[in-house]
Amino acid sequence: MNIAELEGEKTVKTLAKRLLAEPTKDTPKTTQAEMEAALLRLNPQLSQIGDLEKGAPIVVPDGFALAPDESAAPTRALTDELLRQAESTLASLRTVIQQRTEQFSAQSNQVQAWLKSQQAKDLVKETPELKAVFTDAATAAKVLPKEQDATITAETKALDKVAAEVKVFRTTNLTTSATIRSGGITKPTS
Repeated sequence: MNIAELEGEKTVKTLAKRLLAEPTKDTPKTTQAEMEAALLRLNPQLSQIGDLEKGAPIVVPDGFALAPDESAAPTRALTDELLRQAESTLASLRTVIQQRTEQFSAQSNQVQAWLKSQQAKDLVKETPELKAVFTDAATAAKVLPKEQDATITAETKALDKVAAEVKVFRTTNLTTSATIRSGGITKPTS
């Protein structure tokens, strides 16, 4: 596995073109489409490539003839930085989920309050056919927060699992680095 940096490409096609070497008799012939598919599989964030910053790390798939100097094997420092970024992204995602939950709850409460308001009652008196719509809206405003809570709980559990795996991987990476630096040759335990 190699790592490359995004150099401002705005499409996966241009990124793949930069990373692929011209095929020779000694290198496997791969198509542009195969490289693009592999890049997207290993880097789901590339589906939003236009939103990524220049210098963002990209995992380059093995088994392709790669252009020289366009990617490199990951170093411990890069691995550590990628793990820090993953942990930071998970924390940010957790914050966004919490904010969205609070917003959704507040909106649901506002809908319920308005449906009970005098303004809503007056509107139903003027337009009786709205009564069924308002009744359905009131039911949805009560049910949707419970459904939202169940979804948020599932997403949070999934995030917790990913965060735990990143933490284990980071610990293993740090232990391995320390073992190598100290000249030890034993395999670290997790």
